[in-house]
This record gives sequence, structure tokens and C-alpha cells, in this order.
Amino acid sequence: MVVLTYTFVNGIDPAPGPAGEPDGVEDPPFPTTPTSTTTTFPPEVAAFMVTLDIFENQLEQFAAEVETINASWESREVLFEETRQAFEDLKLQLDDWENDIAAVDGVPDGFGEGHVALVVEVSDLPLKVEDIIAGLDAPDDGTLRRAASAEYSVEVQEVTDAITAIRDLATETEANAETEDTTADAQSKVGRDLHRMGSAPG
Repeated sequence: MVVLTYTFVNGIDPAPGPAGEPDGVEDPPFPTTPTSTTTTFPPEVAAFMVTLDIFENQLEQFAAEVETINASWESREVLFEETRQAFEDLKLQLDDWENDIAAVDGVPDGFGEGHVALVVEVSDLPLKVEDIIAGLDAPDDGTLRRAASAEYSVEVQEVTDAITAIRDLATETEANAETEDTTADAQSKVGRDLHRMGSAPG
């Protein structure tokens, strides 16, 4: 099955906070109320939609982590070395997350292109964190780091858009299938009616 287990979700540890310890944010829970409507989808598509819900939940945590690390550094609650290490740890987690998404098994027929597009967008996130680290190292007033963090947020939205595009495709595909079924049922009914009319006594 393509759907990931609760064990997989908890297998991705939260990025360490600026002090080098987990920031206390719990792992994203397995969605009890999925974002996607899965009740009318074929089983393999429904499973894939739940997997996307899990990915989006994890993405929100990764997005919040950059904000947390930056806020702690801006207020000078932590040292430079601790802040840099927190960003380094986040980059490593994003590298692992990219691999996990790329390795998802059982992507339904017709969704391969969308899955590849999602992996491509996710692959940019570690690179954006590298830019944030470069900005942190830069001898300026933090402008480069803030600009890189803003670009990271833009890339997070690109990943979200890639997930949304897959969901939209699933909805469109299901709607088309329902329309085809309705048309086929109507044509079958017309055929039965004509048959009865042709066999009726004159």
C-alpha cells in the first residue's frame, strides 16, 4: 500500500531547536480528518491522498522550524554556533524527507508526473536552507539571511501547490469517471428501452 504508517510519520524527528535539542514540537500526528476527500476514490488513490495529507502536515512543521530558529537568533536567545547547527540539522532532515517522498511505492497510474513534480519542488528546500546558512555566515546585518528565509517560505508554498495539483487531478479524474459511468448507464437504459419497444406486439 502506498499509504504511510504512523511509524513512518514518527520516524522523522523534529529538527533540533537552536540550542541543539528538539524544540518540543511533537511529531505531526497521523491525520484523523484527512484534508483530502477519499471516500469516493478507488482504494489506491484514496491511500495516496492520505499520504499527501501526511506530507503536508510534515511540511508545515518544517516551515515553522525555520521561523522558530530565526526568531530565537533575532532575539539573541541562543548563540551563533547553536543557531547554525540547528539550520544544519534541519537541512539533513529535509534531505531525508526528500528521499522518503521520492521512494513512495505504489503511486497510482496517472499520478506519476505529479509525484515527480512534487519531488522536484521538495528537492529545493535543502538548497534554500543552505542559502539561509550562507546568509547567517555573511558579515551583514542579517539582510541576506532574512531574504533567504523568505525564499524558503516561497518554496514551501511551491511544495504545497504541487500537493494541491495532485489532489486536483484526483478530483478531476474521479469526476470524469463518474460522468462516463452516468453516460454509460443512460445509453444502456436507452438500449433496453429500444429493445423492449422493438419486441413489443404491434
